[in-house]
Amino acid sequence: MKTIKLLFATLFIATLFVNCTHDDAPDYCDVDPGAPDIGYSIDTLLVKRFSTAPNFDGDVDAVWSEARPLMNSATVTPAGDRIITLNKSSNYDTSLEPTDLMDPYTGEAYSYSLKGGHDGEYLYLLFEWEDDTDSQDRESWFFNEGTSKWQQENKYANHVNDKFYEDKFGFMFPIGEPEGFAGGTCTVTCHGSLALTGIDEEDAGNKVTRHYMKNEGELTDFWHWKRDRHALAEACDDGFVQWEDDNGYASANGRKNDEGISPYANNQTFTDENTGMKGPKYVIPNRDNYYWIEQSEIDGETAKAVTAIAVDGTLTYVGGTINPNGDPDYSQGFGNKRIPSIIINPAGQGNDHRSEVQVQAKHVGTGWQLEIRRKLITGDPTDKEFEFGEDIPFGLAIFGNAAIAHGQSNFLTMRIEE
Repeated sequence: MKTIKLLFATLFIATLFVNCTHDDAPDYCDVDPGAPDIGYSIDTLLVKRFSTAPNFDGDVDAVWSEARPLMNSATVTPAGDRIITLNKSSNYDTSLEPTDLMDPYTGEAYSYSLKGGHDGEYLYLLFEWEDDTDSQDRESWFFNEGTSKWQQENKYANHVNDKFYEDKFGFMFPIGEPEGFAGGTCTVTCHGSLALTGIDEEDAGNKVTRHYMKNEGELTDFWHWKRDRHALAEACDDGFVQWEDDNGYASANGRKNDEGISPYANNQTFTDENTGMKGPKYVIPNRDNYYWIEQSEIDGETAKAVTAIAVDGTLTYVGGTINPNGDPDYSQGFGNKRIPSIIINPAGQGNDHRSEVQVQAKHVGTGWQLEIRRKLITGDPTDKEFEFGEDIPFGLAIFGNAAIAHGQSNFLTMRIEE
């Protein structure tokens, strides 16, 4: 269960958090009597020059005590009535899915602390949020004995016990002056289901809340970190949001990644040409509690390519078989040998535009502790240029074991001082 606490119940609690991080996962925080009283803000991130740049390793160096934190919470709010089914397992039966897109996460809140600083070349962020679970179980493959078929856990939760996804975060900064961004931040890019037209059954399985800009030619810089998919990359997806000509349709998706190599891919569906049965393309025999397959494990043949699937669901790979019948290890929800949905490969990361936003992430038991670094000026036209003396409106999102239901914290400002 996600920890849901508000940091601002009292000023006392907030003051403690200023001088406390998740480093070493302490049970309580002692205020350093020698630390300067730098206060905090609920909506403005002050980015000043560090006396010495922090070691970029995911640990919280003492130099971070120089930075004034922005402290707030990100709350999951309703998105509007769903028009079509989202999960393929629902087979167009709308009664199987919640009415609102964000249910059953609506109302969850994630308290966070965000600090910033720079060294004249790089912007550094220290982003921490409360979350007692390191969520990694993203759409794992399981065996359904009732149908004798392999299928994946739902991407979009139908109920509170149907959450099978990874933790994520997102940041959004304007490039230029998009209409309405200064007053609405992330909200101006989000186009909900109630505004969509032209929906039909062919759209089932497509998200109906999409991001795209209000006007042609407008852009925002979008950083998106995914716990599983970026496990080895030490970066996040540096992308952008643009205008889409098919606005108003479920197909309209203005979210794009900057040019570069993807550090992840789907563990694609294998289809047996003889039986028509489907299942995962790769499996690591006898491994349990694993949530991704590394490309190096495929190349080294630790991960085996599936070559056949029998009508009873038995998987065949070079060197053996997996018969899931009667074996609870492959069952839905809790089977510890369910098969990952993704393949990850960090090759090329840090050497292209897509991986310019570097991330050192640690789950420390009580929550996430992330150091984030990007050059102030990259020269990429799809990146925000962070100029000294600028007040930059921005918004952020925290996803707790969720594909789409994110806690939002908007109407924030980053102030960069030389």
